[in-house]
Amino acid sequence: MNVLWGSMEQYDPVVWNWIIAVYLFMAGLSAGSMLVAIGLRWYKQSRGLPVEGLPVIKASAVIGPLAIVAGMGLLVLDLTKPWEFYIILLNYNLTSVMAWGVLLLLAYIPLVFIYSALVFEKSLVAAIPALKGIMTVFRAIEGGLNKLIFALAIGVGVYTGFLLSALISYPILNTAVLPGLFLASSLSVGSAGNILVATLFFSKKPSDCIEQVHRIEYPVAFNEAMLLVLLFVGLNFSGPAAQAALAAISDGTWAQVFWVGVVGIGLGVPVLSSIFAPKSWKHSKPFLVTVASCTIIGVMALRHFVVYAGQMYTS
Repeated sequence: MNVLWGSMEQYDPVVWNWIIAVYLFMAGLSAGSMLVAIGLRWYKQSRGLPVEGLPVIKASAVIGPLAIVAGMGLLVLDLTKPWEFYIILLNYNLTSVMAWGVLLLLAYIPLVFIYSALVFEKSLVAAIPALKGIMTVFRAIEGGLNKLIFALAIGVGVYTGFLLSALISYPILNTAVLPGLFLASSLSVGSAGNILVATLFFSKKPSDCIEQVHRIEYPVAFNEAMLLVLLFVGLNFSGPAAQAALAAISDGTWAQVFWVGVVGIGLGVPVLSSIFAPKSWKHSKPFLVTVASCTIIGVMALRHFVVYAGQMYTS
């Protein structure tokens, strides 16, 4: 008879670490930034208003490509054999969520760079005149490209949730709520990221587009909060193993991360500041930077909570 020496508590249940959590954050940041900026562009165009040079759109052209490339770089570094990452680009199992994610990203990443090039077209062509011809082609199909990027960004926002929810042995992860929660938090961090970068680097004066993006943060935060409630209510009605996983929000380090980072800083501070802050503060630079930073911290905390706490409870 084989004898197992010691307690199972000596074994670390965490397989996916902080690198995966940051990758999930970066993918959500990029996708949310694109969704918010393209949505703002369509909103302005539908009313016959100019969109060129808007600080939020410029911010998205920086965040979109940089965030997804940084996230993918971390993901490659986390591989056991990082120099052989190209193999996943050659072999596809279309019954795998991961394979669909790779296909999404293969289409999304180059298109986001084209989007960025179109936003900064004047500076880019001035620096490299040879690009003028190809930029003219891209400009002619810009409307179609934006629609495709928008659709792909939704896919990038939800696929990581589907990827985690496919882990059937983990009650916190194996839930249909997770993709929706990841998309809502992507919109939240994308709008906050756009506001932060636009306010710090591109806004020369109070901008109505920054105010418009700032206003959508609160409905998105409400939806994110409701999805969190649904996640844990669902666990409560899903059997003993799932009920045991509720300890993730009542005990230990990750419960503190959830209540302080996700609920307190990420949701509480932005909502309460919107309700109680004097009107004279609400569109000031320090206020926008503070609220946007709290939202970003909250979504980062949420990704870490889901990855770590989700792996600590099994069915």
